Amino acid sequence: MDRQEAERIYEAGREEVIATLLQMDARIRELEKIEQRVGELEQRVARLTRNSTNSSKPPSSDPPSLKKAGTGKKSGKRKQGGQPGHKGKKRELLPASEMDVIHDVFPQECEHCRKLLAQSVLDPTRQPLRHQVVELPPIVPIKTEYRLHSLLCSCGRHTVANLPKDVAGSSFGPRVHAAIAYLTAVHRVSRRGISEIMATFFGIKISTGAVCEANNRVSEACVPMVGAIKRYLRSATVLNIDETGWKNRGVRRYLWCFVAPLAVLFHVSESRGAKVLKEILGESFAGIIGSDDHSAYNCYHKHGLRQLCWAHLIRKLKALRDDRSSPQAYCFARNMLKEVGTIFACWHAFQNSGGSRDQLWLDTQPMRDRMHDYCEMFLGSTDPLVITRAKRTLANWQHLFTFLQYEGVEPTNNIAERAIRPSVQWRKLCFGSQSDTGERFTERMLSIITTCRLHRVNPFDFLTKAVNAAFSGRQSLPDLPYMLR
Repeated sequence: MDRQEAERIYEAGREEVIATLLQMDARIRELEKIEQRVGELEQRVARLTRNSTNSSKPPSSDPPSLKKAGTGKKSGKRKQGGQPGHKGKKRELLPASEMDVIHDVFPQECEHCRKLLAQSVLDPTRQPLRHQVVELPPIVPIKTEYRLHSLLCSCGRHTVANLPKDVAGSSFGPRVHAAIAYLTAVHRVSRRGISEIMATFFGIKISTGAVCEANNRVSEACVPMVGAIKRYLRSATVLNIDETGWKNRGVRRYLWCFVAPLAVLFHVSESRGAKVLKEILGESFAGIIGSDDHSAYNCYHKHGLRQLCWAHLIRKLKALRDDRSSPQAYCFARNMLKEVGTIFACWHAFQNSGGSRDQLWLDTQPMRDRMHDYCEMFLGSTDPLVITRAKRTLANWQHLFTFLQYEGVEPTNNIAERAIRPSVQWRKLCFGSQSDTGERFTERMLSIITTCRLHRVNPFDFLTKAVNAAFSGRQSLPDLPYMLR
């Protein structure tokens, strides 16, 4: 509407002005609804573009078309398999002392003139070609029968012998128990699947109920080791913690993962709050906690040293940049990510070439100052998402750069996330636990097996020794790493 049209409506009188204003108001309301709808559609489009690089979605949910930075892959088609210049791998020959059988093979005739070769006349080569074959022996279970005899005393009473303590607990031995627990916890085989494997591979007939009982016995045998891990965690200098969802008969639970330099502990709880941290670590913890920005960690360790996961923060900044909810959001996120990239360039240079942490702190001071200035500057933004991110960053400022000052602290919480990932895969297959006993089995097996792998101890051998010790009534821990005793 131009000025002349407005003057014509005004001169037409009161009724014309009112009618025109009502029409314009209706149009404005319609446009506001359209604008709101457009905003909702933009948010939906933004959510559809979320992936593992700019959100907490797992990498397995990424579409095949997603190209991730830093993979080092060049565009273009190439054949499958090893590429030109690729250094091949081959199986290393074992020493002769480890061979069970050695066969010396001699040629029967000359490959040139076909003349028969006599082994007694010709000297064989001193360094023959070696080829080794590894084969499984026929798997036959060891079946042992105990016959309990009774003897007649001079007093006239018959006394029946008791079973030895190490065999009285079950009809299956420690290695059978360890195999069942290992297949359940590591390879996530169902109870029925384990029953079938035992019959097919080992010739052992076992019911699904007996499989459950075996898992329960292994779980109880691991209690001393889990207790030792809990005691060690309370004295650890650095601890990375993460949690994920779990279920017990469909009821919500949380699986916590505590990763220390020498041990890993899993714990299933009804709560995701700070009371779980108090239960595991005590009323206070003297070390450094690495985690995400979940409020439970700040509530528990508010006066202690923490390191927030930079991977989480970077993903949130990338989401703010990629969503482009406003020009301010893009500008804020882009500038913050630029400074973060420079800080990490200094961090990687420090790791590769060494140097002092004091110098590292000085080198990163300009970037940290600029990031702080950006956060304060955008507190007055008109975009609420930008304000929220700036406020959260400033509130957690003291917990962002601990890794620059203290040895053994990583800038991300990846070590805990990698440790907890197998349990997430397990949950997707089994849908959680079906009893409180199953919860205890889950947390104990994950703790023992992950800790064994951390020390490069064969978890199957360890579980076998743990069950053997439990059946024998011994209280000592089998091959427990000396630092956890």
